Amino acid sequence: MQTVLTSNAEEEEEIEMLLENYLQRCESCHGQAERLLDSAREMEDSIAVNLSSRRLQVSRVELLLQVGTFFVSVGALIAGIFGMNLKSYLEEHVFAFWATTAGFIVGAVVAFFLVYSYLKSRNIL
Repeated sequence: MQTVLTSNAEEEEEIEMLLENYLQRCESCHGQAERLLDSAREMEDSIAVNLSSRRLQVSRVELLLQVGTFFVSVGALIAGIFGMNLKSYLEEHVFAFWATTAGFIVGAVVAFFLVYSYLKSRNIL
């Protein structure tokens, strides 16, 4: 009878040790899974920040193109006004066309760079 009790006690102790071993393995796997999940969340945050940075760069380029387009359209407006069939007495001078064209181009470029430097100083671009 004592042999049976001793054998049962040994089996229970062995089963208990096996269960403790499995519990430790499960806790280890759980800890590793949590670390991997945290790492995945950090990676997701990093990707979100990177995408946000790219969107900001695209927005800056878009703003720069819009400013350039605005000044080109102002030059086109002035050229349209001068292109009307009205007498302005500029058509009588030989170099009036070239002087007016150069004035528009230089004015648009200067205005663009003035606005660009203003936006750059305000850290908008």
